[in-house]
Amino acid sequence: MKQNIKTTLLITLAATALCVSCRKNTEDARVFGNVAYLNVSQTRAVQPASFGKVLPSVDYELNAVLAYPEDRDVTVTIEVDPAGAEAYNRRYGTSLPLLAAEYFDFSGGEFIIPAGKITSGTANLHLKNLMGTGDRQEGALPLDTDYLVPVRITSSTVDLLESSSVAYYVVKRSSNITVAAQLGAGNWINFPTLDKYTENALVFNNLKAVTYEALIYIDDFLSSMTSESGQHQDVNISTIMGKEQYLLLRIGDVSFERKQIQFDGSGASVGFGKMPKSDAKKNLETGRWYHIAATYDYETLKARVYVDGRLQSESDGTPPKEGSVINLADRAYYDFYANLPEDQKPQYEAQYGGLNEAYQFFIGRSYNEYRPLMGKISEARVWSVARTEQEIYDNIYEIADPESCPELIGYWKFDDGKGNVVKDYSRYHNDGISETDLVWPAGIEIPKIYENE
Repeated sequence: MKQNIKTTLLITLAATALCVSCRKNTEDARVFGNVAYLNVSQTRAVQPASFGKVLPSVDYELNAVLAYPEDRDVTVTIEVDPAGAEAYNRRYGTSLPLLAAEYFDFSGGEFIIPAGKITSGTANLHLKNLMGTGDRQEGALPLDTDYLVPVRITSSTVDLLESSSVAYYVVKRSSNITVAAQLGAGNWINFPTLDKYTENALVFNNLKAVTYEALIYIDDFLSSMTSESGQHQDVNISTIMGKEQYLLLRIGDVSFERKQIQFDGSGASVGFGKMPKSDAKKNLETGRWYHIAATYDYETLKARVYVDGRLQSESDGTPPKEGSVINLADRAYYDFYANLPEDQKPQYEAQYGGLNEAYQFFIGRSYNEYRPLMGKISEARVWSVARTEQEIYDNIYEIADPESCPELIGYWKFDDGKGNVVKDYSRYHNDGISETDLVWPAGIEIPKIYENE
């Protein structure tokens, strides 16, 4: 009994000490008093607000936030602060003009943060009239020019965290691409319609030439990762697009440069193997946009890799067997077989019976979950011809009239901006789907490579 009393006493004392410690930590955290700040400025005050040239309006939301809840209501006022332009230009050595009032509305003003809460209602910066009016877009916001909208907490019943109480929106109607999807572990693109025996799926089969291309931005060349199930594995490959063990465009490989583009034509009907050879001089870097393309053609037997529209590597393949074709949608044939009447299946069994296990065409995935493209992607395309260097270079950023190009069999611009469906702008409409909602990062702007040459 004495032992039980002693044990209980020790537990009580320990719990009391823990509570005192927790209370002391809370008190220490508040020793400097509460502060208010803007949620969007918690890590940086400058807010890039670049958007595409075909958007008539754009919205940006923000809130005031407290460091911790108060036991009373807190009042804050969020307003556009024209005087902030001078402070911005002085700090960053620029001379950006204020955005004219005709191009925006701001739904700010006074907000009450209720006792026990830390976040205010939402203020909205609404950019409008961006494309002007009429066919000539009269009055449109000029392209590729930076303007400034400073937004500030102008008053508060608690102190302000000065460095984060202002948001400088740098507004730009850009002629560049301003939307891209964030890929990574768990975020990759599948194409369910390519598994069906339809006319639009079959354009991916019976090919004599292929071009893959995409704009990519690498955030990280992973060396290892842990899956959601807790399994840990080395990472040697970042997949851009294609079909595993057949015709795949990727970065890295086992016993190969981790950061180098590799075009893998291991399929028997392709037959050029893996190219180019390992060469550290051809490594890519993180933190910048690249245009990557790869072509293969039965007529020339040449496999080629292009970086930023220029030929980087070239390799010869072996002549394919007579009658060989490139099939990127094998499962469409299995769908055909599976839906035959039972009495007709035997004659197709040998040809189609095992294709339910065929590898699929993906973007951002191959073989398993340990080969993700950890970065952003835009303007992904597949052609049924081997595009020339000049054709690739001249059309890095856009295909002007995709439905007029029968050889453009897949065109995913990644300009959807929300959700998990990626629209196919080719005439064949094989939309891509991610199993989870894709991340669409803000502040994207893909610079035009040839403008810097």
